[in-house]
Amino acid sequence: MRPSYLYRITLRQIEIFLAVCRSRHFSRAAEELALTQPAVSAQIRQLEKLVGEPLFQYVGKQVQITAAGEVMMRAARDLQQRLVTVEMELAELRGAIQGTLNIAVESGAQYFMPALIARFCAEHSAISVAVEVANRDATLKRLYDNRQELVIAGSPPQDRAVQFTPFRDNELVAIARPEHPWREQAQVSLLQLSQEALLIREPGSGTRLILEELAREQAVKLQRTQQYGSLEAIKAAVRSGAGLAIVPLDCCREDIARGALVALPLEHGPLRRSWCALHLRRRQLTPVSQRFLQFVLGAQQIG
Repeated sequence: MRPSYLYRITLRQIEIFLAVCRSRHFSRAAEELALTQPAVSAQIRQLEKLVGEPLFQYVGKQVQITAAGEVMMRAARDLQQRLVTVEMELAELRGAIQGTLNIAVESGAQYFMPALIARFCAEHSAISVAVEVANRDATLKRLYDNRQELVIAGSPPQDRAVQFTPFRDNELVAIARPEHPWREQAQVSLLQLSQEALLIREPGSGTRLILEELAREQAVKLQRTQQYGSLEAIKAAVRSGAGLAIVPLDCCREDIARGALVALPLEHGPLRRSWCALHLRRRQLTPVSQRFLQFVLGAQQIG
């Protein structure tokens, strides 16, 4: 097979290119890599000459990635990840499990995942961890962009390209301040909740997605809503008497136990979903991620 002209691209050029992609700024990329700005610009010019297309363009003072740049960015991330995998596989041949667990966690899962990760790291002391916490849509974007190879989310996408494995119950509960008059009711319906101020997450949140699906199923229109950017902000607002909310039990279990919040029994029984581990089918997981996935499935059971 005739070698591709792209074989002349160096790993250093890939590193510099991805730094510019991350920062969208040549000077910031230079600072990150301890280089001069002219050195970064020169490497990008050489890379563009090899590729035969501009990789960046200026719109005002903003650096934007071109269509060719997007193609190169995906390939560069794949290449870096493949090298990481090779490094881990070589370590595994020597009988060691080492490397970085690179994982994105939906914000509702941040209340139980640190304990799982700590237990995993206690068994594998040579492993380092990089965890990103964001809402559902942001974590899925990081998965599709090859920035994380594993994602923990409560609502997997309807996409055959994504492999998902349920591993833990995700029960959602309606919460109110302890003095709320509904605390003594046998059941509270979604229709009742919708007539009160209902505190919800931002678009892209898995909790909001589940709530909106439930509202469609029961033909309930959510009218009096207040939007908050985090579960902690929602809990604080509920405690202050701003309204009611439906949130994952994992995020408020301790608040309920100490009496800071009360759980209102929902009509039709508990609202249950599952926390899932997600990864792209086409992507071979690193040995570290494979080991962590096995660990999670063994440590947590749906029930």
